[in-house]
Amino acid sequence: MGRRWGQRSQELVTPSLDTPQVQALAQEADSQVLNAVYLANDNSQPPDWRNSKAGYVADSERKGQTAPDATTSGKGFVRVWWIEKGGERKDATLKLDDPLPVVKMSEAAAEYRCRFRAVHLRSKGWSKEKIGRELDKAAGWVTLWGERAPEEVPRPKDVPPYVIDYELRMLKCGIEPFRPAVLRRQYMTDTVGLYSECAQAFPWRQAVFRKRNYDTGEVTVTNIASSRQDCSIRGLKTGIARLDAALDRVRVEFDIRDPRVYLLNNFYPDGNTSIAPHQHDFWSAILSFGASRVFTLDGQPILLGDGDLLVIGTQRHGVPKMPAVTEGRVSVAIFWYPEMFGTECSQCGKSTELLQEGEDGENYCEDCWRSWQTFSQAAQDEVPRQSMVEDTGLTEDDILAATLEMSLKDF
Repeated sequence: MGRRWGQRSQELVTPSLDTPQVQALAQEADSQVLNAVYLANDNSQPPDWRNSKAGYVADSERKGQTAPDATTSGKGFVRVWWIEKGGERKDATLKLDDPLPVVKMSEAAAEYRCRFRAVHLRSKGWSKEKIGRELDKAAGWVTLWGERAPEEVPRPKDVPPYVIDYELRMLKCGIEPFRPAVLRRQYMTDTVGLYSECAQAFPWRQAVFRKRNYDTGEVTVTNIASSRQDCSIRGLKTGIARLDAALDRVRVEFDIRDPRVYLLNNFYPDGNTSIAPHQHDFWSAILSFGASRVFTLDGQPILLGDGDLLVIGTQRHGVPKMPAVTEGRVSVAIFWYPEMFGTECSQCGKSTELLQEGEDGENYCEDCWRSWQTFSQAAQDEVPRQSMVEDTGLTEDDILAATLEMSLKDF
């Protein structure tokens, strides 16, 4: 096979596996893994890895035997391995019905998120006692951080500044910051042939590498070809009826009202295609079709299967290489900003990021909102003067005439 675009030719140097001692250790390790699978599934006999879909021992390939595909749709344990950015190999035993993994982060980052949530919950009218129970914090802690301005919360080094800026914007818009991920297994069940349909119908193009500035969040698009392909579609219509129905269901369930919502689709022809860990300053709802692939979420692996839906916010995520996977995968991702409410300005008709609702029930962009506020204030200031006119029995014409007469006398 020729080298893929954007990939470097690499040789992995491994120690010899032909010695009897190494082979004996390998057989013992495989046996231990399979026994663990057997115990977890409570089968009457340990499964034969060469025929069973219960588990996949990747190292079996070194013995000259063909291992079962790691992308099986069964509910048993699957032994998978993948290559992290930098070339490090990782192994894990996962299941296609696993819940979301427990996110591991630094103590400072976890505390920072709690403080932001405290500010948000306080703004929603929660009592200090309720916030304390929700966040498992003492009343003194809630008093200290729940009343502070979010800008005063010290930022830990491992949370990018651009992510903080985004979460601050969420707070100001009344939206929960650092939204937790949501996983819906087999969100779509009518998926037979859907991977192939997407692979053939979408307007794929060669994907390129992008770089994001850690401090500013600015994204630079390079001309370096990636190993995958991608395409974008404005709105939520792909032309595939069953997929469009599922996308509309996601829109309703997750209250997506961003007028500029769009789809970013990725095509992974096999396990040698990947996307490096990265973060967004918006929200994403990702549908997976085709082969199951490891998806890393804040550094923790989860196996996404055909028809699964994963909704994330600013979590760091990626799809690492899985050389043992020979089948392809397509991801269809909805990208949207939850602070964009999908309404045009009632005054000028323009769609904008932040819309303000006036007392008249209409929505205004920032410029029109200021104009409306100025007009409203002027109208309020006019009330006392009008009342005075009414109280004295004078008409507006009388006041104007008197004013004109005074101005003529001054000259």
